[in-house]
Amino acid sequence: MNKNSGGASRLTTPPKPLDMGQTFSELAEMARTTVRLHPRRGTPGRKESSMGGPLLWPRDEQWPRCTQFDQHGSYSDIDLPTDPLPLVPVLQIFARDVPELPFPQDTDLCQVLWCPLDHDYVGAAPAVTVLWRDSSSITDPLLEHPPADPPHSEDEYIPHPCVLSPERVAEFPDPRDLPWDLQQRIQQWENEARHDWSYFYHLSAAPGTKVGGWVSWIQDPIWLTCEAGHELEHMLTIASWESDGQSWKTWTPVEDRGRIGWHPGNVNGHSVQIPLVPDQRPADIMIGDAGSMYVFTCTRCDHRPTLTLMQCS
Repeated sequence: MNKNSGGASRLTTPPKPLDMGQTFSELAEMARTTVRLHPRRGTPGRKESSMGGPLLWPRDEQWPRCTQFDQHGSYSDIDLPTDPLPLVPVLQIFARDVPELPFPQDTDLCQVLWCPLDHDYVGAAPAVTVLWRDSSSITDPLLEHPPADPPHSEDEYIPHPCVLSPERVAEFPDPRDLPWDLQQRIQQWENEARHDWSYFYHLSAAPGTKVGGWVSWIQDPIWLTCEAGHELEHMLTIASWESDGQSWKTWTPVEDRGRIGWHPGNVNGHSVQIPLVPDQRPADIMIGDAGSMYVFTCTRCDHRPTLTLMQCS
């Protein structure tokens, strides 16, 4: 496989079986570019873009910790920590790898961390912190950040270290972001078509962890606004799964297709072959019930506020 600048294997999304921009001219005008991050298990360094890897962190800067335990959701068998809980690295992205991120002036590094416990005020999901930095200013980095605290954390909120393989792909809006008339016309087209491709699953917004582009909604769209009333932009998605039982057919990278396995299953009393798609949960996280964390930002506000929204099935 080819290697990208970060040392990860380069992964490529196959061409779509149908060009929806030609079938519906309105869609061609709505096409956007998203950056699929393709996290894969690895051993990234602190000066590399990664998911769940070490962060390039100033030695003299205190590591963030969570103390808002009274705002957490249910804990099942988790013992509440008695001391502030260290936040967990989720994503580190350098501008050289993903310049599409809306980096504020004089920054080239985005770091995303979260508390590995549910917080009610963000919808029973991890509370996310986003930091922007100038990597050249970190001349004395922290050599080892505080370890995760599994006894006091949700195991599925502690990502395994992954390298990234950023890939730019064109995508169309989630069908629920389309005007109602266009939704109906696409539905009619699908009903009359002599093929098995679905706009919703196969031909619209890319699933998985990604930067920019359209949101691949799990529930109804909720476009957030900042305190100044500006509609926020989709900055990135942190996904539990890289694809699901349908979307894998068009979104599984070319390089992974030779590794797809099959096992027998039963659907409505009928025997079927269920695909075993490789690397569906590379970081081994699970947000809610196979959910995604959407991170939004406002590029019109100088302080670059961010808000998060979690959706799950």
